[in-house]
Amino acid sequence: MNFLTTNPYFRPLLWPTIFLSVSLPILLWLGTWQLQRLDWKLALTSQMEARLGAPATDIAGATPGFSDEFRRYSVSGVFDKGAEFHWLTTSDGYGIGYLIFSPFEMPDGRRVIVNRGYVPALLKDAIGDRRGGSATFEAIARIPETPGSLDATNDVEANIWFTRDTVVMAELAGGGNYLPVYLEQLGEVPENVWPKPGAARVKLVNNHLDYALTWYGLAGVLLVIYLVFHRSQGRLGRPLE
Repeated sequence: MNFLTTNPYFRPLLWPTIFLSVSLPILLWLGTWQLQRLDWKLALTSQMEARLGAPATDIAGATPGFSDEFRRYSVSGVFDKGAEFHWLTTSDGYGIGYLIFSPFEMPDGRRVIVNRGYVPALLKDAIGDRRGGSATFEAIARIPETPGSLDATNDVEANIWFTRDTVVMAELAGGGNYLPVYLEQLGEVPENVWPKPGAARVKLVNNHLDYALTWYGLAGVLLVIYLVFHRSQGRLGRPLE
């Protein structure tokens, strides 16, 4: 018999020990990974806040890409009369509604999808009231979303979208020289004017510390259960009889 089976103070059982040996490192790794994600999210939040607080750059002299997310731009051009896309959402003040995504053409011929803001569900199809027209505004750059396996499928025929897949929106609008990002319009409008910008009030969810504490807590609970179980079996802290 080896030391572990003859040790008068601790004689571990095989299968509980194997389970602990496999599970404990995994739980500790998950907790550490969440702490690493926490550092990444804090850096991203700091970058986002710095960019959102900086003066707007004239988009005519810039080429926004994915690395420019959250940068502010001043934009001038014309909204496309031929297309509009409706992203289902809710508003604390107005209830269920839609964010209006419209193609926008700038004087240099480049195009971009613009999130113009929120309209109540009853105004979803009042397209004639907001199609076309020149506009000058400030906006922030955002990266398009790609639908995942768990996302609801966009209902293109009914024009109800669940992901901000502005790449597909641009294709449905006829294509062209589109920026790789989309823009979220900033600004205030009167109470009776729709859509209302405001989707650009970005807040990044940061639950990584909670997740890390959860994984570390589970690791601690597992270790305690392991030790209590062995003590109840007379294999921890009791001499051999």
